[in-house]
Amino acid sequence: MGKYILKRVLQFIPVFFGVTLILFLLQNVVPGDPIKMIAGDKVLDPAVELQMRVSYDLVQVDENGDPILDENGDPVPVPLPERYVNYIVDLFHGDLGRSYQRKLPVTDIFADKFPYTARLAVCAIILEAIMGIGAGIISAIKRYSFWDILVTLVTSIMVSLPAFWLGMLLQLFFGVYLHVLPLSGAGGGVASAYPEWMYYILPAFTLASVSMAYSARIMRSQLLDVMNQDYIRTARAKGLSNRSVIVHHALKNALIPVVTYIGVDFGSMLSGAILTETVFNWPGIGYEIYRAITQRDWPIVMGGVTIIIVVVMVINLLVDISYGFLDPRIRFGAPKDKS
Repeated sequence: MGKYILKRVLQFIPVFFGVTLILFLLQNVVPGDPIKMIAGDKVLDPAVELQMRVSYDLVQVDENGDPILDENGDPVPVPLPERYVNYIVDLFHGDLGRSYQRKLPVTDIFADKFPYTARLAVCAIILEAIMGIGAGIISAIKRYSFWDILVTLVTSIMVSLPAFWLGMLLQLFFGVYLHVLPLSGAGGGVASAYPEWMYYILPAFTLASVSMAYSARIMRSQLLDVMNQDYIRTARAKGLSNRSVIVHHALKNALIPVVTYIGVDFGSMLSGAILTETVFNWPGIGYEIYRAITQRDWPIVMGGVTIIIVVVMVINLLVDISYGFLDPRIRFGAPKDKS
């Protein structure tokens, strides 16, 4: 098991460097001078502009920290390979750069936003696990019944609805017409008309809606497939009850693909769901990345995407480890052919 975990960790290293390299190159391909974006409509003094380029490591400097000039008197830019190496070194030191617009460290910005995204993701993943897996089990057990048809119909509708449109429909129905749930925000203010926990209901359901539908479909198909296996027929032949066969024999094996999907989905939720957080004005990572994209604040965008990469990689590793607990064949390895 230890060798398997080490192998998975080593596989993440080239993926991480490859993705960060692509993001870094895209950042430098997009038109626009970061210093001009920081200044906006202001006309910068050449000396101030040069100092800003030095502070953002855009030009080369000598041993005294003074910018190096070429024969024309223009500052020499830092080569892209060197800038990428500097970016990776800063990244390993926990430095994601500094926001162009807000003049704050990106790490501090996301440290303030991450708790909101984490709480919303936990609520959404609980809904996905309970409702998605539960609906899939009911649909498989009651195959071709009214409940199976109902689950199939509801999941088909949920898959086809875009998350942002579903969110706006929920806001219109529960917030505008019924006035039973808040429209947006995370609550917590003194003047709030609703308890803080009620602010999580609509965005959590919206965030988990498509995932719940897919989880139910995967659970149904996997459970139906497992129920046709030989060891399930053997368990039934021993006289075990239908409930015992499903809980103790079929469910664990059927859960493996569902756990994979939910685990990866949880990683994306923790990284911030841009559409959901934007619709509900949720002060999380996703909404912060959306604002940064509109303002072309690339340090925040790069930092947010880097966090997404790391979170998804860690979640994938945890999901792979969980396979060994759900299926002993994965934990101990497949038997060797002695023929």
